[in-house]
Amino acid sequence: MSTAPSYLVADIGGTNARFAIARGSVRGGFELEQIRRLKNEHFENLRDAAHAFLESCTGARPERGCFAVAGPVAQSTIRLTNSTWKFKPEELAKELQLDALLPVNDFAAQARGAPLIPSDDLVTLNAGTPDPGAPYAVLGPGTGLGLGLLIPHNNNLLVVPTEGGHAGFAPRTQEEIAVGRFIADEYGFVSWERLLSGRGLVNIHRAMCHIDGEPWPGYRPEEITAEALASADSMSRRVVNLFCAVLGAYAGDVAVMAGARGGVFLGGGILPKIRPLLESSAFLARFTRRGPMTHYAGDIPISMITSDAAPLLGAAALAEFGGL
Repeated sequence: MSTAPSYLVADIGGTNARFAIARGSVRGGFELEQIRRLKNEHFENLRDAAHAFLESCTGARPERGCFAVAGPVAQSTIRLTNSTWKFKPEELAKELQLDALLPVNDFAAQARGAPLIPSDDLVTLNAGTPDPGAPYAVLGPGTGLGLGLLIPHNNNLLVVPTEGGHAGFAPRTQEEIAVGRFIADEYGFVSWERLLSGRGLVNIHRAMCHIDGEPWPGYRPEEITAEALASADSMSRRVVNLFCAVLGAYAGDVAVMAGARGGVFLGGGILPKIRPLLESSAFLARFTRRGPMTHYAGDIPISMITSDAAPLLGAAALAEFGGL
């Protein structure tokens, strides 16, 4: 694959920037080479970080690139949401000696990369019966709740970025109603993201402590998941169980609304850490339990992504085809 086209790809968040050289094609597969994770705080701007990465690489420079960024990409000057970095793609492309540099939203790249993930980095939660001509949905709780759709078109997949994490939360049990009411008293509108994110874990934990008349211990998301894994009788286990059930309800709603019979991919940084709890939770029951549409939902494949390669692979695919 050494003679295959190569692309400069990056996944740029508010704290870290991951760079790689992607070699190959969607049809033949991509290999990610010379992957580096750089701290944003070590560089004044994105140009300097990208130059530092390229200087560390061996071999010929790539001709094109795609940067997945945590922020809006509609303006000529792109500003990262949680970073001081900003850049103009055309200017940066010239400085990096690239013929073209495509900026995309980070979850658009995550969505496009999901079908390219090696099978070893996928966990099947529901085998289903995939329809390769139907849409796919890619969603994931992390800092926020991302959702992207993939539409098969002319032997390619078109990416439809969405703000679906901000749709309204729909509780289905008395406990979820009580949790939702607690969050509504604080925020007003209760989106799915208010529960299905790192901050969402904290919101659920605070709500359950309030409902039970217990003081909230001030746990961070990682403390909640750690305690949930360690203790079956803990409040944190109840929190994670509700989180997983709500995720199943949300993912099932997305699947039937989008007609995602191609499959549903679950990404984000939280789920691989709580995999055993997700697999034993009510996630799948809540995904499929849809009255007359239960069989329809039960036929939809569901896979969890366990690696962080999807945004880089997605950026490579988007660079190859020149856009979403």
